[in-house]
Amino acid sequence: MASKEQGNDLLTLKTIAETLNQSQDLNEMLTTVLERLLEVTGLAAGWIFLSENKGDYICAADCHLPPALKSDNKKPMKEGGCWCIDKYWSGKLTGAVNIMECKRLEDAVTLSLGDTKDITHHATVPLKAGKETFGLLNVASPGKIHFNVEELALLESVAYQIGTAIKRMKLYEAHQKRAVDFAKLDVATRQLKKLNNIATFSQAAADYIKAAFQFDDVTVYIKDNGRLSNKKSQDDSSDPETHFTFAAKADREKSVVLTERQNRFIAALPLNNGEKVIGVLVISTSASRQVSEEILKALADHLSLAMENAKLHKMRQELSVLEERNRLARDLHDSVSQTLFSLSLTTKGAKNLSGNDAQLEAALEGIQQMAHTALSEMRTLIWQLRPPGLEEGVVTALNKYGRNLGLIVHTRMDGVASLPEKTEETIWRIGQECLNNVLKHAKTDEAEVTLAMTGKKATLTVKDNGTGFFPEDTAGSIGLASMKERAKAAGGEFKVISKIGKGTEVTVTLPVKGGFDEN
Repeated sequence: MASKEQGNDLLTLKTIAETLNQSQDLNEMLTTVLERLLEVTGLAAGWIFLSENKGDYICAADCHLPPALKSDNKKPMKEGGCWCIDKYWSGKLTGAVNIMECKRLEDAVTLSLGDTKDITHHATVPLKAGKETFGLLNVASPGKIHFNVEELALLESVAYQIGTAIKRMKLYEAHQKRAVDFAKLDVATRQLKKLNNIATFSQAAADYIKAAFQFDDVTVYIKDNGRLSNKKSQDDSSDPETHFTFAAKADREKSVVLTERQNRFIAALPLNNGEKVIGVLVISTSASRQVSEEILKALADHLSLAMENAKLHKMRQELSVLEERNRLARDLHDSVSQTLFSLSLTTKGAKNLSGNDAQLEAALEGIQQMAHTALSEMRTLIWQLRPPGLEEGVVTALNKYGRNLGLIVHTRMDGVASLPEKTEETIWRIGQECLNNVLKHAKTDEAEVTLAMTGKKATLTVKDNGTGFFPEDTAGSIGLASMKERAKAAGGEFKVISKIGKGTEVTVTLPVKGGFDEN
């Protein structure tokens, strides 16, 4: 007799195994295997609950439910708690057991929902693979109030087979979703590479990412002078305050922030350039559309590169304009200005040779006056063609330049006076290179710029509290050599003080012809 029962059990397991291998759709597989299980065991009804999180479950499959449990579109199977679910969530359900009374059936009787077909009890067994659990398998028959040890053991073996199949299918689905998400990532990154306008970068990048992944809300923040800004005409996210809160946390902690609440997935990822945070990407969408942290980090890396590329594009444009302005200024100074100056001198000399011819002398006076006026206007034009920003002073210009790099620049001026044009441009160029070095090498986002104008000297000092370096190890540094050559060409002095872990201080002192009193 025992041999016959053992043979039946093996047949049941074989039948279940064959059924599990016939489908790649989870719900279809669970329904089919439940039907076959009831068929080979002779049981009357069954249902399967799947639950990934405590407090959340679905009836993924059912077969031959009594009318009472089918009422109102199977509402009794979709809501409310019961003893088997509670035991599963509490971790107390580790194997197949008898449920002495089914709360769902009791409630159906109490509420007069329909015929229960004399089903009052059921067996329940967790669906698991190794230590991972997925839900519950419940089976019942009219009048059956107890399942013996052999029956429970068989159900446990079947449940293990089902759990293993669920895990296999979830891994397959995850693999498929990963492939789809990487395809979406490719679409997004191709679009991001096209962005070269930093002024519209936030809005355009958010739109591309949102469209590629079908996310509900996307916000791209750019860090400017230590503050996060999304630079949109308007923040069209459904919850801008939540987005900014998560962005600030990701920026502050320099790490990914992920959360899932009220069936919504929210992620905030810092955008990094080396160890420096240059912005934050915030995504919020329905839980069903969330993507893996792996995909999100890859997206953030591509977004960081695109943002830096847009900033560099702007700097290249500004440099191109600056070079053209400088060329025009040189050409005007070397040609037109000199010609006007010569005309003024020639006219002055001609006046001395005019004798007593009052009419000729008046004409020459008019020509000289026009030449003088034109020369003054030309000098003003050349002054206006200086590097952008210097109209407000070199210290203000360096502050703005540092902010565009993403640095926090603290400025100070000692003395108030106008610098000669060439001196100012030398200070501007050396200051730019100093701030570039802070960004690239100092591993800090703060710098201090001081300009002291006293007596016949102008002294620029740029300090940072970064990593520092050994000055003797920088003999081949093009940047330092360039700054030193600029200072030397202007007749000045250049000095660098730096210590590992103590930061760096660059000082350039330039002579001012005539001193500041005369200028």
